[in-house]
Amino acid sequence: MPPNVAAAVRYADDVIAGRVSVCSFVIAAAERFKRDFAAAAAGEGPWEFRPDLAERPMVFTGLLPNIKGPMAGRPIELRPDQKFILANLFGFVARGTETRRFRQGIIYQPRGNGKTTYSAPIALYLTFVDGEGGAEGYAAAVTRDQARILFDTAQNMVRRSPEFRSRFGVEVGANAIYQTRTASKFVPVSSDAKALDGLNVQIGICDEIGSHKTPEVYEVLLTAMGKRTHPMLICISTATGNTSGIGKQLWDYVVKILTGAVQDDGVFGILYTIDDDDDPWAEVSWIKANPGWGTAVQPDAIRGIMRQARNNPAQESTAKTKHLNIWVGADDALFSTRAWRECADTGLSMDALEGLPCEMALDLATRSDLAALALSFPTAEADGRITYKVFCRCYLPEAAVMEGKHAQYPNWAADAYLVITPGNETDFATIEADILDFCRRFDVRSVAYDPWGSTQLAQRLQAEGVPMMEFRATTQNFSEPTKELDAAMRGGRIVHDGNPVLEWCVGNVVGRYDARGNVYPRKARAENKIDGAVALIMALARSMAKPPEKFVSIFDRPELWTP
Repeated sequence: MPPNVAAAVRYADDVIAGRVSVCSFVIAAAERFKRDFAAAAAGEGPWEFRPDLAERPMVFTGLLPNIKGPMAGRPIELRPDQKFILANLFGFVARGTETRRFRQGIIYQPRGNGKTTYSAPIALYLTFVDGEGGAEGYAAAVTRDQARILFDTAQNMVRRSPEFRSRFGVEVGANAIYQTRTASKFVPVSSDAKALDGLNVQIGICDEIGSHKTPEVYEVLLTAMGKRTHPMLICISTATGNTSGIGKQLWDYVVKILTGAVQDDGVFGILYTIDDDDDPWAEVSWIKANPGWGTAVQPDAIRGIMRQARNNPAQESTAKTKHLNIWVGADDALFSTRAWRECADTGLSMDALEGLPCEMALDLATRSDLAALALSFPTAEADGRITYKVFCRCYLPEAAVMEGKHAQYPNWAADAYLVITPGNETDFATIEADILDFCRRFDVRSVAYDPWGSTQLAQRLQAEGVPMMEFRATTQNFSEPTKELDAAMRGGRIVHDGNPVLEWCVGNVVGRYDARGNVYPRKARAENKIDGAVALIMALARSMAKPPEKFVSIFDRPELWTP
């Protein structure tokens, strides 16, 4: 077996045996490789493994120079994890042919692990060396400047490799690398280009897919591969705070492949991060997430970054996304998504809480987007603390789902985590009916609402005897319950049913602080909705205003719920 391929196989063996510290997703990728490798060797299934085809791009990569860092100017030396990725992408072919199995590669690693260093050679190999006539290679990103990062790396590699240029007749221009004899080219493209249609992709490298707000670039490249025998689209990225984009959707799809929930023989995926029960502040976790630890990733630098982030909440989410590859909902997230997930109880049901005291809150935002109704069931504990069982019901107009405003909307709707109302606007009658139903089932003490955009609905409900309570969106009203939500989730005083829409909203909240330390929940991006979290904070505010041990039935004293 060729040496680079042998190293790739050893890496898979070491991962499975626990000799290399990695997360469960990487272990699953190694196990998938070994299963397919064994099946290929036994002549089972549609794929065979060709060591010679896997070795070629690795040898080619080793002929190119490093461009940046202390190794600049020296030949690239692929790490075992990088050889493992290339062996997967290039080694498996349809039995009896050289047609590659994988048409897509989805690779997530923390910042600084050399994704560009090996993806640029892949682009050059498939565009100019693989033998495809008229090959079109693209370095793609949201902006042209981002696309140029990968392209400029490839461009500098070619400029510093005269033997490569001479042997393959490759020339370098300011905005293109091209091969005249085969009419092949490698260029940067972005979503702000005048036209992405009409491409005929042999290789597309979609850089930092986690930052793409829309799937436009990805979908154009994917649909432009239909005329090629075995094209490839590689998406490389680090996790970001953009949990509503195509990058998070691809991450989730890889998770399904690696866990066996979905079988897709055309997609290779690998995710370097930490496991849910790992301590994000422990060095063993940092090593697990960063395959380039001690080589591309400098330990002392990460130690300093993580030490500072642990003592500065404003830097915590950035450190976790950039260096541990954790999706945190927003780059300056106010709440810990890990703490929130630890409070989940998927067996929690509203049916078991019939007749109990309940505080509700409504955030309608706009008629054309997400609306949320939160329910809080507070309980006074012996030590004086309040614990909460909470739920959230979210509503969305059908048009928002059809327009693809969030890649997960269709899945959440299918799983009944979203109530979809027909048309272009949220049907407030549906929300009104749910509130009336909850008032019949539970001892609803108040329904908090922001009068902005909700007055007519509130008046109708109040006419039905619902205890509506005006709750204006001010820092004074939001600061203490926002802090209480954070304290309750960190202290294990809140229990929720694992609703992914509510988790998304909680993870999207960022905080705006004033000079007195008061905080107001906000969102960092328009596409990162926080409506569910806002409604929950309002419901907690009402729970705090009337602690359980002091509750008096509002239905017995109507004056208490007069706005």
